[in-house]
Amino acid sequence: MAPRRSKSSAGKERRQPRHQPDAGPVGPGDALREFVLEAHGLTQDELAQAMGVTRYSINQLVNDRRSVTAEMALRLAKATSTSPQFWLNLQQNADLAKARKRLDRKGGLERVRVLRAAVPEKGLFHDVDDGA
Repeated sequence: MAPRRSKSSAGKERRQPRHQPDAGPVGPGDALREFVLEAHGLTQDELAQAMGVTRYSINQLVNDRRSVTAEMALRLAKATSTSPQFWLNLQQNADLAKARKRLDRKGGLERVRVLRAAVPEKGLFHDVDDGA
């Protein structure tokens, strides 16, 4: 799939890759770029002005260099007629995917020992007998 071209707020063309399905979940930057900026023909500067933030803040979000905070989620929700939970869920899913990928590379989750296992009929948790 060929990279897409879009104009920055300065009017210069630059290349932006589309979100790849096998690249993990759609993050807030992907959603902002594809479903807000490109879909509505907005520049980062126009979105920033509408939200009362700097273009730098929007640029950092779009390029996945800044996480969506609760305050930013409220601003994004109002500006895009969505909910703050939508933006926070995108961020949470992206964070979990990155953490899982990082831990998988290091074998980090393999070393975690289960202390309590879920058992619905006995309540939320029960002790695990590890043979010790």
